[in-house]
Amino acid sequence: MKYIDMMKKAKADGVTSDKAMWKSVESVDEILCVVKEEHPELYMAFMREQHEALYGPHYDKHFAEVDVEKIKYTNAAGEKKTGAHWSVDQIMETTKSMPFPSGTTNWDKYVAFNSFYADMCVVLDEAMLLKAAYRFYFADEDAPAGKIWEYMTAMNYED
Repeated sequence: MKYIDMMKKAKADGVTSDKAMWKSVESVDEILCVVKEEHPELYMAFMREQHEALYGPHYDKHFAEVDVEKIKYTNAAGEKKTGAHWSVDQIMETTKSMPFPSGTTNWDKYVAFNSFYADMCVVLDEAMLLKAAYRFYFADEDAPAGKIWEYMTAMNYED
């Protein structure tokens, strides 16, 4: 029997309660500690999936820092760089006059602008880069909600 089948049956049988569900979550959490240790890539994929299921395709501080930390690029001066070019505070200040789609988090902005900077800093100056990143991630008329989350989830970062 699969875990999900057991949970569906318990719900159908009317035996689920908040207390029972939290006990089950605690038990699964213990197993996830083993998965995290032995299969960290599988664990992180699971956690991303769970985050999106609970919060939608938007960043929080934890996942933003994880993804931005993995960014690698060469800047216009030819220097190899990793991580953020801008802090979250710098991005909030720079973008405070821009309208963002409902549900956009400050952490979505942090990842989007830093990701775009890494990809385009060799060909665009900072002013144009900020405009282009905004247009690409937040003003794209046919983009899905949480485009930056979807984009970064699709990236295959090697450690």
